[in-house]
Amino acid sequence: MQDTRGGSLEGLSIGVMFIAVAAALLLAWFMADWWLFIPFLLVFAGFVWAGLGLLRGRGEGGKEMPYFLFWGGTLVILGGIWLINDQYPGNVPGLVAFVIIWVGAAAVVLSVKRKKG
Repeated sequence: MQDTRGGSLEGLSIGVMFIAVAAALLLAWFMADWWLFIPFLLVFAGFVWAGLGLLRGRGEGGKEMPYFLFWGGTLVILGGIWLINDQYPGNVPGLVAFVIIWVGAAAVVLSVKRKKG
């Protein structure tokens, strides 16, 4: 039998990404700052990717779960940092340190092998 879960996840991701683009456009328009479209899109897309990673799981065909979780979380972090720096400028060293800590922590957590059972 053919596994249709991959196809349904692709369709789901495309549909949710269209919603994320529309939501980012609406938020940027509401805030009257079109430069905020990019960080809003990063945050929404990051949540979509992380959610897909959680949906995919570590079961059969779930080898890409760490990939989705890492890059989804990274997109959320980058978009969030952009929004924080826009609201409270001048704290770039702390934000860069936060990104470095995120990358290190994610690499450690996602590379640990878990016991089966």
